[in-house]
This record gives sequence, structure tokens and C-alpha cells, in this order.
Amino acid sequence: MSVLVDRAIESAGLSDVLEARRAGTLDGSHRAKLAAADLLALGALADRVRTEDVGREVRIFASDADRAAFAEGDVVVLPPEGVELTGLELLREVAVARVAGPAGLRVCVDWTLAGLELAQVALGFGANELLGRIASKRGLPLAQGEVLGVGKKSRRELASVVKRKELAAFVRRAGRVPSFVGPDGAPERFEGEAEEAEST
Repeated sequence: MSVLVDRAIESAGLSDVLEARRAGTLDGSHRAKLAAADLLALGALADRVRTEDVGREVRIFASDADRAAFAEGDVVVLPPEGVELTGLELLREVAVARVAGPAGLRVCVDWTLAGLELAQVALGFGANELLGRIASKRGLPLAQGEVLGVGKKSRRELASVVKRKELAAFVRRAGRVPSFVGPDGAPERFEGEAEEAEST
């Protein structure tokens, strides 16, 4: 797969941007190329940079944590609050943030605003973190102790566990490794996570 990615980056004229990024010499002409680049080629470049910078892990902040807390340090949270972006515009913003940003930049997509499906696609465009609120299908907060069952024969589990399993599955289907993080930044495990990991 990497040969195809390399060819896509090269045929889009972005090889010099990748080399400049690696050397830490990105300049205005490189940024202009990013702004004008084909979105899929830009996504391939951003995904390559993400792999080199932070690997396959996707940190998931699934809580009611304040977005402002994530604005500290080298982090970009997209979409910006109060700014309307189309899906394609969001993907371009994610990719440009990854390629033009410093090595190790945290590129976080808020699925509460962008939608979970678009957030999943953004993982292929350089995002390495997801932030959002776990809620019911109607967008309402989950009640304490609320249980859900998927399908007629499934066992009923706590809704928060079911939703976290869904998030982890979204990340795995994008070819990444999910890692839940608590509000304090420490790794967070949830009930049922161990048996889910064993079944994959």
C-alpha cells in the first residue's frame, strides 16, 4: 500500500513538501501547494506524516470535557467552534494542520460537531485524536445506569459501554488502534474493553 501512497504523493507534486516537512523547512511555497493540492493526494500525504509522527494510535476523549482544555499545547481541535465547514473543507483543514504543523502535533476532531462518520474519515487525513460527548442516538446525555442491547438476542449492557465499543470499532475500521483517555489525560479503561480486544 505504501508504494501506491508514494506514487500518489509524487504524481500530485507533493514529494518536495514531504521532504521539506521531514527536514523542518516548510515555507510559504509549500503551504501554497497544500492549499491547491488534490484532496485525496493531500490526505495521503497527511496520513503518511501522521504515521511518521504519532503512529497508528488514536486517542479518544469521550466525555463532557471542555474543548478549551484541549487547546493547550500543540493541539488543533477541528472544526473550530462557531465556524461552518463542509465535510471536504474539514478534511482539508485536518490534512493541512497535520502536514504544516510541528512534529507530534495533536490533530483532534470533535465528532459532536463534525459527526462520527466524518470524524472517522478524518483519521485517514491526519487526525490522531477524537473528542466528543457520548450520547443517545437522539443526542441526549445517557442516563446513569441506562442499558442497551444491539439486536434481539444480544445481552443488555450499560449504554456507556456499548457506545465506547462502537467508538472503538469505528477507529479499528479506519485501520487505527483506539486508546480511551480520561479527563485528566490518563489512559481510561471501560468495562468490557478487555473481552472486546480479545475478540478482534
